[in-house]
Amino acid sequence: MSDENKNIEEGLKPEGERYKEEEITPVPETSVEHQTSNIEPQTHPDMEVHKHPHHVTHKKKWGEYFLEFLMLFLAVFLGFVAENIREHVVEQDRAKEFSRSMVQDLQNDTSAINRQNKYAKSYITMADSLLALSKTTLEGRNVAKFSFYTRFAYWTSPISWNRATFDQIKNSGSLRYFKNDRLLKKLLEYDALVNEIQGEANANTERGLLLLPRINSIIDPQLHHDLSKYYLITLDSMSNETKEHFFSLETGSIENKRESIKEMLNMVVVQQRNLQLQTDTRWKEAYELAIELINNIKKEYHLE
Repeated sequence: MSDENKNIEEGLKPEGERYKEEEITPVPETSVEHQTSNIEPQTHPDMEVHKHPHHVTHKKKWGEYFLEFLMLFLAVFLGFVAENIREHVVEQDRAKEFSRSMVQDLQNDTSAINRQNKYAKSYITMADSLLALSKTTLEGRNVAKFSFYTRFAYWTSPISWNRATFDQIKNSGSLRYFKNDRLLKKLLEYDALVNEIQGEANANTERGLLLLPRINSIIDPQLHHDLSKYYLITLDSMSNETKEHFFSLETGSIENKRESIKEMLNMVVVQQRNLQLQTDTRWKEAYELAIELINNIKKEYHLE
């Protein structure tokens, strides 16, 4: 059979049979592990090579220990300094706040002292009028005038001190905020003076209460009622027409009440004397010290 016919005959065979006749060339047995073991790793010059570091124990020198101690000390010290500065600033602000309130209280005190001086002056004048009238026959118009002034004889109004700020400073232990010893000394001196004045005011109140029974036994109840809407401080501003109205009232003789009048006048004189003394000494001293404190506090804490 010619080669051409043979090829034609083979071409006519089914495809499966042609594959069976083909010789399969065996592949040499080689393991993947064997193949990869012959491949040498290549290191690129730009690649990093990681090596396990060898831990070497470094023994610190004494200078390093000292430096660490110094850094720790400086940190603690600077923290302490910063805290002190913060506390100082807080105390300064607190002292300035207290001072501003203290100035307001002292200014109110000076107004109260001035008001009290007017009361005292009115009382002293009223007492002189009673003493002068007591030397006359207490009948007719003289009785009306005597009864008019008697209505104000038990006046006992004390000075209205403004001590809220200082009491708060003293009770809370905040006096330490005031670093100026001279200023602090004057504040304490003022406080002591106010206490003395209040003590005398309490005694004045007690004498006033003792006066009431004697006044009630002398003055006509209706007149007392009509005069109750007036106060000692209004005597200076009371119109002459109002005074004349009360001086013209018809009242009975009180000559038969001389003993009660004498007891009353003795107590009125004591009140008059003490008010005059307070006006000339303690009240004046308190007023001057309050003004000095106002000026010193404003200067110390730069207040307007």
